[in-house]
Amino acid sequence: MRNLKDLLRSRLQGPVARLHSLSYRSKLRLICLAVSILPLTITTIFCYHQIVTSLYEREKTNLEYTLQTAADTLSYQTGLYENLLLHIVSSEAVMDTAFGSYNTIYDKYEQFTYSYDVFLNTIYAQHPEVGQITLYTARDDLQHGRQLRSLESLTEEGWLSEDLSEVEAMPRWFIDSDGCPVAAARVPNPYTRYIQSYSEDIVCIRFPSRSFFYFLDNLTADCHLKVYSDSRVIIDYTDPKAAKSLSLGVVGLSRESSCGWTILMEKPRYLALRSGNELLLVMGAVILVCLVLIAMLSRLFSDFSVKRINRLHGAMQIMQGGNFDIRIHDDCSDEIGALTNDFQVMADEIGRLIRENYQNRITLKEAQLKALQAQINPHFLYNCLSLINSRAQLSGEEEISRMSQLMSSFYRTTLNKGRSDTLLRDEVKNVLSYLEIQQLLHDGVFRVVTRIDPVLPELRMPNLILQPLVENAIVHGLLPRGGDRGMLFLTVCRVEGRMHFTVMDNGVGIPPEKLPSLITTESGGYGLKNVSDRLLLTYGEESALRINSIPGESTMITFSIPIPDDAAAAPFGQ
Repeated sequence: MRNLKDLLRSRLQGPVARLHSLSYRSKLRLICLAVSILPLTITTIFCYHQIVTSLYEREKTNLEYTLQTAADTLSYQTGLYENLLLHIVSSEAVMDTAFGSYNTIYDKYEQFTYSYDVFLNTIYAQHPEVGQITLYTARDDLQHGRQLRSLESLTEEGWLSEDLSEVEAMPRWFIDSDGCPVAAARVPNPYTRYIQSYSEDIVCIRFPSRSFFYFLDNLTADCHLKVYSDSRVIIDYTDPKAAKSLSLGVVGLSRESSCGWTILMEKPRYLALRSGNELLLVMGAVILVCLVLIAMLSRLFSDFSVKRINRLHGAMQIMQGGNFDIRIHDDCSDEIGALTNDFQVMADEIGRLIRENYQNRITLKEAQLKALQAQINPHFLYNCLSLINSRAQLSGEEEISRMSQLMSSFYRTTLNKGRSDTLLRDEVKNVLSYLEIQQLLHDGVFRVVTRIDPVLPELRMPNLILQPLVENAIVHGLLPRGGDRGMLFLTVCRVEGRMHFTVMDNGVGIPPEKLPSLITTESGGYGLKNVSDRLLLTYGEESALRINSIPGESTMITFSIPIPDDAAAAPFGQ
């Protein structure tokens, strides 16, 4: 006995020593765990048992109801088409066609075209789900496409025996090689139909499998569905999502319809148990009570260090949301105090680096714009355009004069004396001049429709924002489209304290796979990424470019910028 005690003492000595060396926070966690593990275990086992039992019974009841509804629907449908078949075999059009006397070929043509075909077309119109109606006759002299054939051709069908004994006076159902249902019945002898005398002639109605079993489409999700008769399987479908789970246990039931076909449905057990969220609330409530007890005990035994850790955690959450202007300080010199103060230093450094990075990017973009503007000598360009305008007016060349005036206005607003921002009205005038230049260059192959507010606010915005969007719509949308029906729509309007801009064209559109990379990938010239970057750097995410496109039809680019509260407004003259 003493040896056993010594053995237990030696075995427990290591864990006890490790327990004493744990921090207070770890010991507190162990106490809370010990208090909560027993009720959590009991309630989890109890709730799990209740949920499994209840869900299984409920799923079985739902499956029984669904299968019974499907079997009743199948019985109703087969009964409906059996009545339709009886109506066809006893109709005057079929009887006259099968047993009529034809003296000439024209008599056959008249009967087939104006009686038999009209009757069948009426049936097709009333029942579009019917695939084919065929009369198989013992007379060799009657042939009319797929609607009137000889009995010999019927024996070639794989679903029927050669002696035709399977077809009776009352409708019977068969399944052809394609899995399509076929209803067949014999045609009554003329003038003896009331004593139930039937001829050798047979009428068959063939239904496409998809349209006949349409009511099963809603039953195939997450299950194995099978429809079969005594002789063959009609439908055997397994949802790919449930295929691997069927071997792990299923809930399965079957029902037989009035025509002798059986519907079997099997559903994986885990899917049946997954749908009972309302019963899981019971377990959640019990666990929640236990968690409340744990929280109360934790609060009872927590001390100032835990409060300081929570304070530091709250500051981390704020910084995670993007706010680097937080201020937190701890006067204590222990590890938590050092961690808190080091965190403040880190937050200040990260904020400084982010601000420097943003400023560097803005400076780089402005330098790129100025470098682009500096490539052109503005005074030399204006003098040349003014000379061209004067010579054109003297020579009566109005189109050349107009082009030189537009180019002068366009480059004057584009160069903007080297500034990176411009007035809203000047930006609009710049893009309107550019649009008229493009129309003259391309001889009016597209039309421009503009809707610009007659009164625009006096606000400044980044230069050259609209022109790249319009150029992209013309070069990559309208011109590849060809023809003379191109349309470009430009909208500048004020809505709820923001200026909204829309550029839309009915060109070739943009493939969906290229849309995500348009504003994230550098392209030649002053492209969409440049415009997007300047809008984001100046106004933030609310002013980001939004691109929507339908390939082969249209493309629309929209964005908006805020209007300062103190911005004045003035009429805009185009």
